[in-house]
Amino acid sequence: MPPILEIKNLNKTYKSGFKALDDINLEIQEGEIFAILGPNGAGKTTLISSICGITNPSSGTISVKGFDHTENYREVRKMIGLVPQELTTDMFEKVVDTVNFSRGLFGLQSNKLYIERILEDLSLSDKKKYSN
Repeated sequence: MPPILEIKNLNKTYKSGFKALDDINLEIQEGEIFAILGPNGAGKTTLISSICGITNPSSGTISVKGFDHTENYREVRKMIGLVPQELTTDMFEKVVDTVNFSRGLFGLQSNKLYIERILEDLSLSDKKKYSN
């Protein structure tokens, strides 16, 4: 079974010349728990952004469950969930609207029944408040 996440020789150099990632190699097996720690400027955000397809690496490869994150980006994005440190959505927006917005980022249509089931599973049913 392939690793859930495999990174090989990943590099990212910004236009300014700043090298944020320098030959990163990482392999994580399904079920493993890991953390990315380091000081400001160490490349943590660039690494996560590269894995999620937000930032394009300068070189190297990333695969998620055997899928190349560039060639099979749709499959990879379906398997990755990202919770940013700072949320930029409207804090008064309904939960369901936020979920639908996130689904739209991955080309998925609104699915009221699916979202209701997920909210129920997460004990968030009382927060759904659908818009008209």
